[in-house]
Amino acid sequence: MTEAAERMSEADWWRSHSWTDQRTPALAIVARGDQIRTLDPATYSVRSQSHPEEAHTVSQEGGRWSCDCAFFSSARMTCIHILAVRFRNGLQENAPTHSVPAVVCESCRSTDVIRKGVRRNKSGDVMLYLCSTCGRRFAGREGFHNRRADPEKIALALDLYFRGMSVRKIQEHFRQVHQLKVSHVTVYRWVAHFGKIAAEWMDAQGARTSDRWHVDETVVGVNGINKYLWNVLDHETRFLLATHVSRGRNLKDTRAPLHKAKEATPDRPVDVLTDGMQTYPEAVSKELGRRATPFDDPRLVRRGWFSPHRRVPSIRAKESNNRIERFHGTEKERVKVMRGFDNDGGTSALMEGFRAHYNLVKDHQTLGMTPGEAAGIPTGDGFRWMTVLREATKTGKTRNVTPVEENSEDPKS
Repeated sequence: MTEAAERMSEADWWRSHSWTDQRTPALAIVARGDQIRTLDPATYSVRSQSHPEEAHTVSQEGGRWSCDCAFFSSARMTCIHILAVRFRNGLQENAPTHSVPAVVCESCRSTDVIRKGVRRNKSGDVMLYLCSTCGRRFAGREGFHNRRADPEKIALALDLYFRGMSVRKIQEHFRQVHQLKVSHVTVYRWVAHFGKIAAEWMDAQGARTSDRWHVDETVVGVNGINKYLWNVLDHETRFLLATHVSRGRNLKDTRAPLHKAKEATPDRPVDVLTDGMQTYPEAVSKELGRRATPFDDPRLVRRGWFSPHRRVPSIRAKESNNRIERFHGTEKERVKVMRGFDNDGGTSALMEGFRAHYNLVKDHQTLGMTPGEAAGIPTGDGFRWMTVLREATKTGKTRNVTPVEENSEDPKS
């Protein structure tokens, strides 16, 4: 057992007795083929591996997963049963199939739909449908309403942008390769709108993280003014839990990315590694602290309150913040191509899209998979941006995210 695990509270007993590698037993359950049964589109029965005569119920509601096993009930963390269902669904969605997915009415969600003509767009033909239940006529492009370009072109634009191309180069690529005339402003709006929606869907999946987080800030240029870009990175999975842009580095600014990170995962860290900035200890204590127990490290307890904050003195120390420093190098490779941002809202929207790309699309060189897969969010091996956007937009009309306005509010003190 690690030193960090020895400092866990009594309530986290299940956490210290869980599998070190959750993916291996979850994939073993999927491989057996007869361990998972679908009860309805959002509920599954998974046979217990320790007591084969029993089964656990896994359900999904509003993007959140839950299981009735003792581990999930006690630790409130993603268990092997939830991971097994996710992996199985991911494998099924990416398996070759000749069946046509059911079309759902965007108004009443009925599947009693018939074809009713074709709309001719410059980017291709779009099938029109008529709902026999409510009589509404709509285009077969769920989640991509009022977009003349087809969804795959939008997904391609996001993929090219976050791999380093500018919006004007993407505009030229579409003109020459796909014979599609699209404005660079339209490309920017696609990236800001759907990138933010993809990040919101990703946060709703409840990523599985380790007991150590890294937090740091770096400087980016926003309309000629230096702003601070904050990041929260998980140690083992390299999953980027949160990103946040602020004008200063006061206590409220420091708490904001930590608050966002809590919303992206049900797990809580035992160690939060930061540099020596003065606002970090209080911010970590207020956002991630709790009442102390006899199991906690007395060096991290003050007046009966446990704070997971740990200051890293230098890059040469035994425990360092090198992982997030290396991530900043990856992040700045993309930011420098943008030649600065125009406003705070646009910066936030674009960085949320970059976070989704980093976690769900781009394979991590050390992990050999995406950080999202390591955290239990499988996206398959095909065109991952297309998979992510289909999942993020299939529940109905997407929310209107305006990239020129600041949509992420700081938490209250």
